Amino acid sequence: MKKNKYLLPVLGCLILFIIISFAYFTPLLSGKYISQPDIIHYKGGAHELEEYRKAHGKDTYWSNSMFGGMPTYQMGAAYPSDVIKNIDKILRYFPAPACYLFLLLSGFFLLGMVWLKNWKYALLGSIMFSFSTYFFIIIGAGHNAKVHTIAYFAPFIAGVYLLYQKKYIWGFILTTIFLSLQIAANHPQMTYYLFLALGIFGIVELIHAIRKKTIKSFFISTCFFIISILLSVGMNSSRLLSTYEYSKETTRGKSELTINKNNKEINHGLDNDYITHWSYGILETANLFIPNFMGGGNNEKAFNQEHLQTELQQNINSEKDSRELQQSLASSFSGSYWGEQPGTSGPAYEGAIVVFLAILALFYYKGRYKWWLIGATILSFLLAWGKNFGIFTNFMIEHFPLYNKFRAVSSALVIAEFTIPLFALLGIYSYFKDETLSMQYKKKVLLTTSAIILGLLLIFYFFGMNLFNFHTKIEGEKINNTFLEIIRKERFVLFQADTLRTFIFVLLTAIILYIPQKTQIRPQYIIFTITFLCLVDLWGVDKRYLNDENFVDRQLYKNPFPTEVSESQLQLAATDPAVARIVNTVPVNQVLDEIKQKDPSQYRVFNLLLSPFNETNTSYFHQSIGGYHGAKLRRYQDLIDFYFSDSLNLPILDMLNTKYIITADSVIHALPNPNNNGNAWFVNEIFFANNANEEISQIGKINTKRQAILNKNFQKDLQFAKSTDTLSYIELKQYEPNNLIYATHNKSEKLGVFSEIYYPHGWKATIDGKEVPIYRANYILRALKIPAGNHTINFTFDPPVIYKGRIITLISFSIFIILSVALLVWDYKKKLKKLSISL
Repeated sequence: MKKNKYLLPVLGCLILFIIISFAYFTPLLSGKYISQPDIIHYKGGAHELEEYRKAHGKDTYWSNSMFGGMPTYQMGAAYPSDVIKNIDKILRYFPAPACYLFLLLSGFFLLGMVWLKNWKYALLGSIMFSFSTYFFIIIGAGHNAKVHTIAYFAPFIAGVYLLYQKKYIWGFILTTIFLSLQIAANHPQMTYYLFLALGIFGIVELIHAIRKKTIKSFFISTCFFIISILLSVGMNSSRLLSTYEYSKETTRGKSELTINKNNKEINHGLDNDYITHWSYGILETANLFIPNFMGGGNNEKAFNQEHLQTELQQNINSEKDSRELQQSLASSFSGSYWGEQPGTSGPAYEGAIVVFLAILALFYYKGRYKWWLIGATILSFLLAWGKNFGIFTNFMIEHFPLYNKFRAVSSALVIAEFTIPLFALLGIYSYFKDETLSMQYKKKVLLTTSAIILGLLLIFYFFGMNLFNFHTKIEGEKINNTFLEIIRKERFVLFQADTLRTFIFVLLTAIILYIPQKTQIRPQYIIFTITFLCLVDLWGVDKRYLNDENFVDRQLYKNPFPTEVSESQLQLAATDPAVARIVNTVPVNQVLDEIKQKDPSQYRVFNLLLSPFNETNTSYFHQSIGGYHGAKLRRYQDLIDFYFSDSLNLPILDMLNTKYIITADSVIHALPNPNNNGNAWFVNEIFFANNANEEISQIGKINTKRQAILNKNFQKDLQFAKSTDTLSYIELKQYEPNNLIYATHNKSEKLGVFSEIYYPHGWKATIDGKEVPIYRANYILRALKIPAGNHTINFTFDPPVIYKGRIITLISFSIFIILSVALLVWDYKKKLKKLSISL
């Protein structure tokens, strides 16, 4: 009976988590689905992959839907024998985003039970962690992989904690399973940050082991941990190996170019600017405690734009004033937000109560993990500040492996999003359970800390206008002081409202914690009350950024690129931003679909109307010159930067087989490009470049229909006499994204150039069944040396890395199962032996 004492409470909490998850996302119950901008982009880019999967029952690992063509490794490709992903699908049984909230809640609950063995405190910790506003903001944006990865933080740490508590077997099993699931969730940046925090954990454990002379157990725990990492990586081999192979060819790697389009030398130090573009402001960190400390998000709904406009209009004295105001607002005004970042959807609000309890934990929690949690939280802030704390950030970029592969350093706050709730939980647990803390000490700390924090909040409330700028640097430079002061006052109103809100929640929590000092109320009732208050606090702020307005009906969710919409959807678009985002693209979609119906041949489309390199509407209907993806092929990005950053370069579009350009005057239409080179062609003349600089510079100067640029490394293999043959041809006979068949006719040996993106890993070419080398032509295209006569050419993409990864995955999973069963059997026999001896 004693062993099952937690069964009913745990089941009750899990049921509660299901209820809470659907209560927050109530539109799911009425058949609606969340509309997420990034997921819409994903659906457009992955449409060819999805269609191939439906037609063939398997995946293609190459798609031509975006940026001329790229691997699908980061576009939703499934891998063979992916056992871990199948386990993950079971755990995410509920529809998104309820499944993510349930994972966050239940995962931290597991950690709480493992650490404290008390379901009441575990429940409190689950609410404090899972309802962090940052998670709801990234769900609303469609960063599903990010929140998915974070959801496995807590159960993974539960396993690590058990390992270093000498619970080796279950520690090993939990660590391996949940690290595997975390890697499978596929956001390496989040996992990387967590392992940086675990570095501090390891230092704390090592110091503890040295002091307590328990080096042996530390060594055993660390060995198990290393084995868990190796097996977790092994069980994700296909995913990791393909991504690693691909990453070397993407924008995450350094360009071979040393000059830009103006022939000026590239300063690769500018890479730091890209990495730190989204850096959290040092002062902005207060957003964790006061949600609208810096205005929340750029489009904060509580910000009274109409009142601001009225106030501004009343201070306009001339037409010149009006014109200058409009110009300055258009160029520099950032809405309600006045922080350091280029823009934001909302604050990383951790919760007034959660932060307050974490501050109290500095004095109440005496365990050795105090220094890990404090150190990891500080590390989180230092990393997130990015260029605002450049000395540390530059050190990380220059000296820490892989750190320079990630951008948006503000995401490092995810460490604090985890450590602060855990620290707060351990603090309140110590407040009630640590008998070494005297009642007088607890009372003194509570009253002193509360007084300081509440006093500081009052100072902010009454004198904040004099303490903080309430404007960005660029606003201060470009907006007239009279108008700037009006903007500051409007933002201060927003600031005051949330400062007062935080004050109230801190005051209520302080009073509730003080009650046991004077009465005999059982601590569990205090815990339940604080849990409820945390939920009210965080729920209220979360709903500002993710609410019913983010949901659309099933039809728009399944096809976010409609060519027709109903009258009711049009009416709804007037008030619903999520529906409006979809409906507004209908005219463009109609034109794209019309081309597709009239012209079923293989070609590419360049869409000038929807920010060509940041949209996937075109990719949903056609092979696109543009797209939307965080890891484009490096050479393709070079081409964009060199030839499309400020102008339209038709010769480059021609060699990419761009048959239509979407543009508009009074109406939207598809402009035919009759000069495009087609799917493939023979060239009569070859030039050899000494380096990448020459390759990319010269393709804008040659006639790509008759001439080609190749690297000098290929010169030995490609010696042709200059030809004037005009009757030769290459014709595409069959198209699949990973299998292309061409028929050729040519009187002499010639170089054939294909409007397909060159990728050195996985593509094979055969001529009449005999494999031949693929050359890189015109900086990004494929080329073949084709002998005279009539031939059949076959390009296939069958990357060996997938099958290599499959073998490693199966071996790793088998080792994990065998090792886990062996350890459990050994432990059972050990316990049985002890029992027989005692009897």
